[in-house]
Amino acid sequence: MRNRLIVLIGFVISLGVAVTAQTSVAGRWNMMFNTDQGSQSATLELQQDGEKLMGTIDGEQGALEFEGTISGNKLEWSLEIDAGGQFLEISMSGTVDGDEMTGSADFGGYGGGDWTAKRAQ
Repeated sequence: MRNRLIVLIGFVISLGVAVTAQTSVAGRWNMMFNTDQGSQSATLELQQDGEKLMGTIDGEQGALEFEGTISGNKLEWSLEIDAGGQFLEISMSGTVDGDEMTGSADFGGYGGGDWTAKRAQ
């Protein structure tokens, strides 16, 4: 009976560790945006502190900083770009699968698209 209890406690503890394990996305990623206007590449640099996500996207608009969240393998962030004197908020969401990410972007009601990223080697 005691051995069963020890095995059960060990299983519950290991299950708790597996459920709370956080995906690490910190580092440099090569990113590609796909929209109705075409494709655009960018470099994504991410830092992570638990579920807090910070980073920079460096592309045609220059370097844009952002903050967001990551929970499990799901991430979300938003950033603002200067669109001819007006600021446009872009909302990004996606999922992480090892060294690859996929997701979608909403350009503040002015369209959207999808994106992919691969961890830079």
